[in-house]
Amino acid sequence: SCAASAAALGAKYANSNAADGAADAAVICGRGTGTALPACPAPATKGSTCVVSAPASGNYVEVRTSTRLPDGSTLLPPVLAAGMAGNGSYSGSRVAACARAAWGAPLISTGLSVTISSCEWAANTANGTSFAVAPSQGLPPASMERTIYLHSTSGATTCPAGPSGWDAPGGFGWLTEPNGSCLSPIRANGTFSGSTGVSASASCQSALSTARASHQFAYVPVYDGVTGTGSGTTYHLLGIATFVITGYSLSSVSASSWLTGLSPCHGSQRCLYGYFTQGLVRTSGTLTTNNLGASIVVLSG
Repeated sequence: SCAASAAALGAKYANSNAADGAADAAVICGRGTGTALPACPAPATKGSTCVVSAPASGNYVEVRTSTRLPDGSTLLPPVLAAGMAGNGSYSGSRVAACARAAWGAPLISTGLSVTISSCEWAANTANGTSFAVAPSQGLPPASMERTIYLHSTSGATTCPAGPSGWDAPGGFGWLTEPNGSCLSPIRANGTFSGSTGVSASASCQSALSTARASHQFAYVPVYDGVTGTGSGTTYHLLGIATFVITGYSLSSVSASSWLTGLSPCHGSQRCLYGYFTQGLVRTSGTLTTNNLGASIVVLSG
C-alpha cells in the first residue's frame, strides 16, 4: 500500500541520516490529496513534534524520528552524564526529531511566454480531474492530445474567465519577453503584459522547438481574465500548468505532432498541440492555491 511504502521509505532515509545507520522513523503522517497518509497524532515524546504548527489546509507530510542503536535499543548511553555528581542513576535518553514538508502550487515561477485561458485549461482537463501521465511514466494515448488555438485564430472559442469586464478569448496568447528568451516571470494572481500580433518571436520559435524535441513538460501560465487590446493587452494570471508540447502551427513555423503524427490546424489557424500533465517545479518558494498541474515542495516545520 501507499502507507506501507511511505513507512519503508521513511525508515530507509532515517537510517541513512544516522551516523551508525540505525534510527527509528516512528511516525509518518500528514494530509495529501490522493494519498493514504494517516492524520498526525499528538506527540508522545518530548521534542518529537515539529516546532511550527501543521498547516490548516493543503498537502503536507510529517516524519518523526528518534534514536535507535544497532542492537535495537533506543536509549543513547550516558557516556559522560552518569559520571556527573548526583547523576549516577541516569541510564540514558531517547532523542527525537521532526521534519515536515508541504507541497502545492507555486506562487512564483518562470514559464514560457505563452499563456492559455483558464476555461481552455478547464475544458481540456475536465476541470483539473483528468491529466495525462507524466513523461517519466511513459506516453499517453493519442486521445489525450489537445489542440490549443491562438486567441485571434478561427476555431478559438470565447469563454467567460472572470468577473464582468474580464471575458477572455479562449486559446493562447503571447506574453512580453523581459529578456528576449521566451521566458516570463510568473506570479499567480498577478498581471502581465501581452505581446501584439499572432507571430511567434524568433526566441519563442526556438523555445517551442526545444520543448517539442525534449518530450518534457513546459511551465505555461494560465490566465483568468484579460483587458485591453493590442499593445495595451493585460492578462491576469491564475496559476501555472504543465503542458507537453507535441507540435504547433504558427504563422512562420510549424511541426506535426510527434505523438500522433497529425497536424490538426490548417491554413490560417494558429495552434499548439500537446497534453496536460502534472509535474514538479524544481524550485523553492511560497505555496498558493489554484494547483493547475505544477507543484513545488517546501519545508514547513
